[in-house]
Amino acid sequence: MAGKDVSRTGWMGRCLAYAAVLLGLAGASPPARAAEAVAPPTVETIAARDMHWRVLRWGPRDGVGVLLLHGFPQDADSWQPVASTLAAAGYNVVAFDQRGASAATLSRPGDYVFDNFMADALAVADATGLRRFHVAGFGWGGAMAWMLAAYHPDRVRSMTTLRYPHPAAFVDGIEHDPEQRASWEAVRKEIGPDNIDKRAAALLADDATGLRAFLRKSGLPEDASDRYVARLSQPGVLVGGLSWGTALVPAQFAAVPPVRVPALFVWSKGPAVSESTVQASARYAKGPYRVVELKDVGHFMIETAPQIVAAPILDFLRETDAPPAARK
Repeated sequence: MAGKDVSRTGWMGRCLAYAAVLLGLAGASPPARAAEAVAPPTVETIAARDMHWRVLRWGPRDGVGVLLLHGFPQDADSWQPVASTLAAAGYNVVAFDQRGASAATLSRPGDYVFDNFMADALAVADATGLRRFHVAGFGWGGAMAWMLAAYHPDRVRSMTTLRYPHPAAFVDGIEHDPEQRASWEAVRKEIGPDNIDKRAAALLADDATGLRAFLRKSGLPEDASDRYVARLSQPGVLVGGLSWGTALVPAQFAAVPPVRVPALFVWSKGPAVSESTVQASARYAKGPYRVVELKDVGHFMIETAPQIVAAPILDFLRETDAPPAARK
């Protein structure tokens, strides 16, 4: 995978072909170890950084590590179908409920900052034996993936971001691109970080009518929405989730350096992010870089089309891990 590559045609062809196999559409035999693709993860509780983290693990412990970072309103379980596919290919996959996503990890308001989020992720990686690992994140977890790769390249083999541009490109778009600014402001009006306690109470009123409406409008499937709402309705948890919005400090985002490890950006048209900001992210990828646009999967792609999402990620991980002579 030498040089920078933002092409889509051949790359997407391989991704869709692999997705067809996973979905049984290509008439081929299932991949080796397919039984693991439906096996439930093991669940552990790890004490680190004065928290008790709920951690899910898939696949062989001696496989190459993959750390998965969820966004809002998700939790570690959101990754189940994608993680199972990666585990079936031999990867050692770890996901955890991040700060504020559960009653066990609620923090003081000022603790919701990306320095803490990154330290949390590295602590979980250390506790699960992931010395150097691939990282993939969705939403806020995608912002974390960029930052971990930028600030800790000694720990990160590659990074994958789902629907989140490089933080510096994002704040630049908010400041200078009317489309990006309008798209982001539309989201902030509903789940922005202002008056979080009051906003959370309003979203949870009348059996979480407001929260359910927001999630449905964002394209989240009903079964996932019901599960997330049940967790976010626990005391303080929605406040914890919304508090991630306070961590978007423009000056800090603008200062995030480029990444130099192999990087993959999987995106789809939807709320919060404009295509121009996606394109601008290429300026901050100084190593091998690819962009994959998925059609008709909506914002919540790991819930709506997990196998379609898993295909380019798996192809990217395999290519990154291949010997140099075997890379495409």
